[in-house]
Amino acid sequence: MAGTEVTPSDIASSPGADVTPHSSSEGESLLDAVNRAVPELQTDDDGSQGVSPTRAARDRDEPDLPEEATPEELARLSQGAKRRVSKLNKQRQKLAAEVQRLKTLEPSAKAAEQVTDYLRRHDIGQDDFLMGLELMAAMRQGNFRKFYEGVMPYVKLCEEYLGVSLPPDLQQQVAQGHMTSQAAAMYSKERMDRAMAQTNAVRHQAAYQHSTQEVLANQVANTVNAWEAHVARSDPDYAAKKAAVQATMHAVLHEQGPPRSPEHGVLIAKEAYRRVNEQYKAWAPQRRATQRTPSSTGRAAGVSPEPKTLLEAVRFAREGARL
Repeated sequence: MAGTEVTPSDIASSPGADVTPHSSSEGESLLDAVNRAVPELQTDDDGSQGVSPTRAARDRDEPDLPEEATPEELARLSQGAKRRVSKLNKQRQKLAAEVQRLKTLEPSAKAAEQVTDYLRRHDIGQDDFLMGLELMAAMRQGNFRKFYEGVMPYVKLCEEYLGVSLPPDLQQQVAQGHMTSQAAAMYSKERMDRAMAQTNAVRHQAAYQHSTQEVLANQVANTVNAWEAHVARSDPDYAAKKAAVQATMHAVLHEQGPPRSPEHGVLIAKEAYRRVNEQYKAWAPQRRATQRTPSSTGRAAGVSPEPKTLLEAVRFAREGARL
């Protein structure tokens, strides 16, 4: 009522005035009431939403679904859904067969990877590797002559390095008294070390250059491909020119040499594109200029006469096409 003052004690004694946010009339918290009413939204102690124990137990007790649908399940589907299920089953079977095939190849792939890694780490070339396999095969087959002839050059090399024997030129130096056997053996070892160091340096340099060339080739290819994609978007006729541009690019490469940088590769591509455009301009049909003075054939004062029959209409149209 108007003029009636409401005191805090009136609010506390009024029905339903309990505004405590986390309590109910039975002393149950609001969180407990929500969990009891909606078990699927049951929350953890920290307030985060989780899955109720009842639902979790139901999910654990549910048996795993078979991979293939039962006839009863398929009978409840539409024809389109049945075709989709059949297609998915075929894809799954094909994928399972491919996975099984890869599993059977996995041991061989791992073995090949280990051999390749071993050869790379120890700098063993393909020729040396194959020759070693041939010598081992000859030994296993009892072909001792082939094994002996193949391994003997390496045995002599080891003997000369270890000082067991001397190379012919140093044997002559020792025989002529120019050096002792010990000095000749030491000199033979040092000479072989220098030769091996030089050979390794040349091989490493060649490997480095090959790697650098591969990196440059990839950079050039990516840059030229990006340039070509830009040209294809701006030139509607590029699809018809592409084969000619690529063929002309080989000719420009022969003239200028391999690209020295990605920018140089783009310049080569642009030159090829320019040459092809000039050829296309030469091949394009020349447009005939429009006559300033109309033809007087069948006309009066430059105005086409009105055809009176179908034959005259056809004749006038044919004469106009020859202008």
